[in-house]
Amino acid sequence: PKRHFVFSGPSGTGKTTVARILGRVFYALGLLGGDHLVEAQRADLVGEFLGQTAVKANELIDSAIGGVLFVDEAYSLSNTGYSKGDAYGDEALQVLLKRAEDNRDHLVVILAGYPAGMDRLLAANPGLSSRFTTRVDFPSYRPPELTAIGGVLADANGDCWDEEALDELRSISGHVVEQGWIDELGNGRFLRTLYEKSCAYRDLRLAGFPGEPSRDDLATLRLPDLMQAYGEVLSGRGPQDRDRPEPPPM
Repeated sequence: PKRHFVFSGPSGTGKTTVARILGRVFYALGLLGGDHLVEAQRADLVGEFLGQTAVKANELIDSAIGGVLFVDEAYSLSNTGYSKGDAYGDEALQVLLKRAEDNRDHLVVILAGYPAGMDRLLAANPGLSSRFTTRVDFPSYRPPELTAIGGVLADANGDCWDEEALDELRSISGHVVEQGWIDELGNGRFLRTLYEKSCAYRDLRLAGFPGEPSRDDLATLRLPDLMQAYGEVLSGRGPQDRDRPEPPPM
């Protein structure tokens, strides 16, 4: 089977999750000695001074042997904008290439990042494109998928959206996609944040509830909770800031 992969897609589209599942599948099939995932970025592979990069990169790769090494924002290892080149990044890539080949029976390497960055990385490094021949694209989520994620998150935690909130969740999902905001907001992470903040506003609302809230009250996310959460996500204002006046116009 293919050992090394390129995962291409915007943030929050499930690349790390799929990498973890892939490791478990390979382990279950007896193709890997373990099912652990080691996540890394440039700072984990590149040293601060000459000679340190090879040592640092090899130590990291050693920790992933028997499992999966997931290098996020892999294109940051090839900074073509540096006036004198990127010697440290190039060294890390060479170590990665050699170890990916030498340890191919005991290691899966996944290079991940935004599509345009991954295109540049592969085009600039023929050695990478010849070893990482399997590319998996992770597209941005569509409105129905975002709404479904919101439902799954609530269900998994014993919560539910009431009908008004669910309708608004559909509307919000459609709006952020239509406006082209979803990649900036983080795709699936946007829904997780929206759900968590809705829970916080529900709890805040129930804190002033007259009498004892019912079990249904404690588990139901309502329209005001969602609208306040959405406003916070877009503006960065939290529940503790709800009474703070807006800043004066500039």
